[in-house]
Amino acid sequence: MNKTIQMIHAPTNLGLRKHPDGRERGCDKLPDTLEQLGLHSAIDAKVTQRISKPEHPIEEVFDEGTLNGRQVATYSVNLANVVQKVIEDDDFSLVLGGDCSVLVGSALALSRKGTYGLIHIDAHPDYYHQGNREQAVVGGMDLAIVTGTGTKLLTNLEGRAPYIQPKHVLSIGYRESDPEQDIIEEATIAGISFCSAEQIRREGLEKTTTLIQNYMNRTNEVEGYWLHLDADVLDASIMPCVDCPESNGLTWHELEHILQTILASNLIIGMTVAILDPDLDFTQEVSRKFCNLLIKVLQGKE
Repeated sequence: MNKTIQMIHAPTNLGLRKHPDGRERGCDKLPDTLEQLGLHSAIDAKVTQRISKPEHPIEEVFDEGTLNGRQVATYSVNLANVVQKVIEDDDFSLVLGGDCSVLVGSALALSRKGTYGLIHIDAHPDYYHQGNREQAVVGGMDLAIVTGTGTKLLTNLEGRAPYIQPKHVLSIGYRESDPEQDIIEEATIAGISFCSAEQIRREGLEKTTTLIQNYMNRTNEVEGYWLHLDADVLDASIMPCVDCPESNGLTWHELEHILQTILASNLIIGMTVAILDPDLDFTQEVSRKFCNLLIKVLQGKE
């Protein structure tokens, strides 16, 4: 697919708790780090749009059980305005977070333009809401929010809930060793499809590729798909620079193969990248590998 890529810097930590000593997480530094490492020039991005970093409240405030819910709502509308314009330009949106709350604004933009699906690559289901957790952060709620489950403060911006219908979501990379399998079960009952990291390993990349392709081509109900990538889908041994590293994750090769499969489709119109924290990557070795991976899989989108 030959599309011009427009970069959108969305440097937010609103969807995560601060460190115990009160310091903010460093996910907001990911866009600039990837730019310094050469991502933007390597994929010849047409435009880089930079949304201002939002202020992270000093005290923890849970709005309807959601940390920083009101601030995330405002930021999401601002992000949606930028993503919508890129969609209207018929360009490929590459949104660099930030934490996973950037998916909310991106999904809101999609809902303004039509009916879209989501390929969600993440070590976690991100399906917390007040029905299963009294309080949570948006970084652990984003998939529930965009599919219409949770506080209306975030699920129903502009009266558009759900931004993406659950039956149009495939989530890849959760761990079967996750102790919260009840959350996976709940999301599955809601209509979301899942493919675990262990399933990918059992069945092999060829079968996984076929599964993804069949999923994306199975219906004419959607006009296209959005891709969400959380860096924690990689195994903790090779991706320690995230807020919640998990074992039994994907290898670099497995993730590259899966991303190439997805991005080869003409149905993919944009992508969010989230959670890698440059503050935890003292040598930049991990960030550089991650940047090189993105360059490899995105060069084919030009």
